[in-house]
Amino acid sequence: MIVSTRGGTDRAVPGRIVLVVLVALLLAGGAERARAQSEKDEALKLQREFQDKCVAGDVDAIGAMMTDDAIFIHGNGAVQGKAEFLGSIKSGQLSLAGYDLKDPKVILFGGGAIVSGLEDLTFRPPAGSNQPPRVIHMRGSAVWIHNAGAWHLLLDQDTTLAGPPPAAAPASR
Repeated sequence: MIVSTRGGTDRAVPGRIVLVVLVALLLAGGAERARAQSEKDEALKLQREFQDKCVAGDVDAIGAMMTDDAIFIHGNGAVQGKAEFLGSIKSGQLSLAGYDLKDPKVILFGGGAIVSGLEDLTFRPPAGSNQPPRVIHMRGSAVWIHNAGAWHLLLDQDTTLAGPPPAAAPASR
């Protein structure tokens, strides 16, 4: 029981304590949501940076963004490790003119993030060819892990779509 200086029980003090605790909990929840959003933004930024480096053909930068045991599962079912993936870019076998991520979603998990969305990959035609660039529409997911203060790509998996991705449905009310 809390005794007031007026000699009676001060019932307002417990109410104030409850209010202070509730405010502290709300602030902590807001800080946690802000931290989670910051991590989601960082993972999405890394995904876009990885895509830009792939288009630029910068194998050193791409390699630095990946774990040593990274796995790539392509839309045709082919599987590559890090060395094979980087080799295909270096040799020109995988030559991208565009790598656009649309409608991205980021899901955080303990120690990492999954970035998924619709992708349009534009492949450069072979040198000397009169063919137009080839565009493939895909749904892709990438698993990024956060370890020792840095993010690295662990898994990239894409599924080829039969045609252009469907238009986004209007938001329901």
